[in-house]
Amino acid sequence: MASIGVIADTHDAIVPWDPVGEKVAELFAGVDLIVHCGDLTTPAVLDQLATVAPVVAVRSADDPPPDPPRLTEGPRVVDVGGHAVGVVVALTGEGPPVAELFDRPVSIVLHGGTHAAAVEERDGVLLVNPGSPTLAERTTVAVVDLDGAAPSVRIVDVGG
Repeated sequence: MASIGVIADTHDAIVPWDPVGEKVAELFAGVDLIVHCGDLTTPAVLDQLATVAPVVAVRSADDPPPDPPRLTEGPRVVDVGGHAVGVVVALTGEGPPVAELFDRPVSIVLHGGTHAAAVEERDGVLLVNPGSPTLAERTTVAVVDLDGAAPSVRIVDVGG
């Protein structure tokens, strides 16, 4: 079974990131990949997360410049545990269907932007927003477990 630690909206340049990063590292221990969905503000958060597992990220408008393959413009697709996983900074209710955002079919889309955790299905695609571990009333990340055809999602409180 493969698992993905999902994080977004860390805003590490404007919050005391180190204690949060240490807690997130504990929560992500054992994941196979960490995906950051943007609004990271500095590459330091990616460096810290990379001590736990390989990291891929998409950048928002105010994030550092692209640093492929780790930090790229979105949308992007990563293959994990037999699943094509789409990654974007944010989803809106407007625009094309989720499946049309990517250059190939995806079964899961990871996104942030709202600072509020959410898990839903739209047009047969599982949508996962991990929330924010810093700038939210409820600080959260997500873990996606990929076991065959039925992924499961846990929204995990960061606390502190």
